[in-house]
Amino acid sequence: MTAGVQLLNFPVGIGQQNRIGPGQVEDSGKELAARIRQIVEETGCEKVNIIAHSKGGLDSRAAIAHCGMAPYVATLTTINTPHRGCIFAEYLLGKVPQAARLKIAAAYNAAMKKMGDPNPDFLAAVTDLTESACLARNEGTPDVPGVVYESVMSYCKKAQHGKFPLNMTYPIVKHFDGLNDGLVSVESAKWGERFTLLEPQGKRGISHGDVVDLNRENIRGFDVREFYVKLAADLKRRGY
Repeated sequence: MTAGVQLLNFPVGIGQQNRIGPGQVEDSGKELAARIRQIVEETGCEKVNIIAHSKGGLDSRAAIAHCGMAPYVATLTTINTPHRGCIFAEYLLGKVPQAARLKIAAAYNAAMKKMGDPNPDFLAAVTDLTESACLARNEGTPDVPGVVYESVMSYCKKAQHGKFPLNMTYPIVKHFDGLNDGLVSVESAKWGERFTLLEPQGKRGISHGDVVDLNRENIRGFDVREFYVKLAADLKRRGY
């Protein structure tokens, strides 16, 4: 899973934590905390607004709850984040034949390398993102008063709307978790005081990769650049 994090206090900063690998939620949370401290020191801002994609939302919650970042974070907006984990992940680890499991992992690891992660480990990350692991983590990672938590989610209508390898995982996730973006279910992504569901127009869906423009594909009714501009503008309008 990708773990993109933008730290907004206008201008934009990038989280720079590792994307996927063993134990990455807590470890990446520590890396993100260090980055937040750096941005606060360099810019003199009092607080940042975090916009986090996928696992980056879990990293951000860990940084806020466990690494002392609550005083420096005004808002956390998670995008397609598996807050409640993935039932399909437990199926993938326990039931899918090893050859198929390794094929899926290789495809994801190759995609992560293209995005800049030198040593991705998809299967280790999936272990960290099973439903049972995430539910247990939620118990020990409460939302911190004073920080505004919000979430956004998209979904696909058909498997082919998620480019490879999301087209492989979409039907499995749909079977176990319901409406999804090829990787994360809508129900798993709901978190915080406000939840926004991005509704695709026509027959096209908005996949887990589409919300970060992974495939550089124009999607009717969804301008990914405008989406983030509006998200940041709304935070500014609301005084954050």
